[in-house]
Amino acid sequence: AQAILATAMHSEQLCAAALGSAAAVVDAWAMAASHHGAFGGLPQQVADGFPADDILAEMEAMVEKGRWPGFAICAFTGEGQFDRCVLSHSAGKADLKRGCAMTSETIVRLYSMTKAFIGVGILRLVDRGLMHLDDPAHRHLPEPVAERFRCPRVVGEENEATQQARDPITVRQLLTHTSGMGSDIAPGLDALTRKRGRYERIYEGLTSAVDEGRIRSLGEFIEALSELPLWQHPGREFYYSYGYDVLGYILEQKSGLSLDEYLCREVFEPLGMSDTGFFVSKGKARRLARLYRHTKARRFGADGSKAELRPVDSKFVEGRSCEVFSGGGCVGSRDGGLTSTLRDYSKFLVVVFNKGIIPGTKKRLFSESSAKLLLQNHCAAVAGCRRNGKPRIYAHNRKGVGLNLLGEVQLPGCEPDDNFAWFDGVPGLIQWGGAATTFYKYQVVNGRPLLLIMFTQVLPQDDGRACSAAFAKMRAWAESLPPMRKAKGEGSSRS
Repeated sequence: AQAILATAMHSEQLCAAALGSAAAVVDAWAMAASHHGAFGGLPQQVADGFPADDILAEMEAMVEKGRWPGFAICAFTGEGQFDRCVLSHSAGKADLKRGCAMTSETIVRLYSMTKAFIGVGILRLVDRGLMHLDDPAHRHLPEPVAERFRCPRVVGEENEATQQARDPITVRQLLTHTSGMGSDIAPGLDALTRKRGRYERIYEGLTSAVDEGRIRSLGEFIEALSELPLWQHPGREFYYSYGYDVLGYILEQKSGLSLDEYLCREVFEPLGMSDTGFFVSKGKARRLARLYRHTKARRFGADGSKAELRPVDSKFVEGRSCEVFSGGGCVGSRDGGLTSTLRDYSKFLVVVFNKGIIPGTKKRLFSESSAKLLLQNHCAAVAGCRRNGKPRIYAHNRKGVGLNLLGEVQLPGCEPDDNFAWFDGVPGLIQWGGAATTFYKYQVVNGRPLLLIMFTQVLPQDDGRACSAAFAKMRAWAESLPPMRKAKGEGSSRS
């Protein structure tokens, strides 16, 4: 098991955060993060009986089958909160042609895993009293966008005129994809076999405008978006949307900074995330993983009979990257959202699931009250619950699935996927993934937090079966241990 753990970590020189409560966190974090052998800001320690070999077998099988070119993975646990990294491993290639190894320092495209940073960015404003989650969004937007959000229009039936929405859009609705707004498909990602439906065609022109360079900033994108009608009245139903892009624009308006500058100041710099941003600098370009498509289609260079990994062109390097900083992860056909490394992203998730506490310090990235907001099922907060206590709105319109500000929450009544793929049906699990097959899963079991993060770079997004199987082994290990005693005032041990 010792061979599984990384044996060294590059020292990291961290920048000081520039604003308010962020200013004091950096020095102590730098001392903890630069500790030899640390990962995610925590020491690497073997845990008795931890099923590292079984977890790695699930991942390595995907490489051996040619489904993934390589992967990087890490796992964390602790007594009451995260206090150790119990697994840090990588295997296979980041670039098959160049023969570059996949490592925890390999830069990957996060796509939808960008959203978690926007959620935390919004909570930073809540902590400062600059907004509330149930505020109408138009209060935090400039004109003429504000007026369009104040009195949005909703599409009617076929060939009918639009009608005025019954209510304005709120911040919380944007966070939960319940604003009545939709989004276009991303044809270059996992939607090549899908046809645009009626509501997706509303947004088709936005995608082409970004691809062709006619929309070149987040502000221009939101102004164009605000001119389009909603597909549904706000607060009525879940529909995957551009909500997090609107929220990114709100962060710009409230801070006076561009979205990348705001996230650097508020999150990346305080946590020492030096390899995370909306584009990869030319000096780091060789560390960017190649993006692949697992396909047998001849139009992508395969032979038409057997699925294989085919390289995909993508524009994430400085000078070629998408000019619209997408808080949702992608507003063009294929490019957009943040890039990061497993080492960087693990720092972020350890802090947010440790209730905002920076490891090795008594400092916080956000308040304890915001930590509770972060993990709350906000779908229930949008539309309330029925008489039987069940939420009126579910994420993905799937029974038993909620949504917090970090991802999906499996609730009582969640039915597992066939063969226990992405959704395994166990209440309390929090999870999210990105279009290029980046995943995390988190749960508290017997009072012990468990976190598994896995990165590769393959389209379309994997069905999650290998990660679910790996996490099930972590969960079984924690269930075999004696339950931890609850601290005074602590709630259920299952998150």
